[in-house]
Amino acid sequence: MNSRLATPLCFVPVEDKIDRVCARATAPDARQTRQNVILTHLIRHIQMAQAAQSNAFLREYELNAVSFTALMMLFSSPECALNPSELADATGESRANVTRICDELVAKKLLTRSPNGEDRRRVDLRLAPEGDELVQRFLPQMRDRVHNVFNVLSDDERDTLENLLKRILTELG
Repeated sequence: MNSRLATPLCFVPVEDKIDRVCARATAPDARQTRQNVILTHLIRHIQMAQAAQSNAFLREYELNAVSFTALMMLFSSPECALNPSELADATGESRANVTRICDELVAKKLLTRSPNGEDRRRVDLRLAPEGDELVQRFLPQMRDRVHNVFNVLSDDERDTLENLLKRILTELG
């Protein structure tokens, strides 16, 4: 078990509450239970802190996490195009929310909608030139922000963390 000295100040109240619960609940594997709960809350707090930082950065570009993800999915797709259904699958958002986000991105001239050449019932979403320019402009800054988060770890530690998180995610299904 790690020393409390390594606990970030923002996490001390959470850890204290977990300790109180563990002290009140008797379990044969209390140490392991405590550590598993701590790990779960640490992952959640890291995700929330990183999301807050990303959202603050994206606001400078009048974007949010969902619109950023939509732009990145289009940027990374062949010919920078997807249909709304593919974009919903890629972002994990509902089709209704993807429609709303696309409406906003079209209004900002970052995205275009056009009829599909093979199936007139379908619509293709494409990254507009302005959208491509925006992604090209903020991507290096976003990359630096991500690097700064993980640069506290060595290459080996990052490899280990990646493998451990993938293993946990696989177990979760």
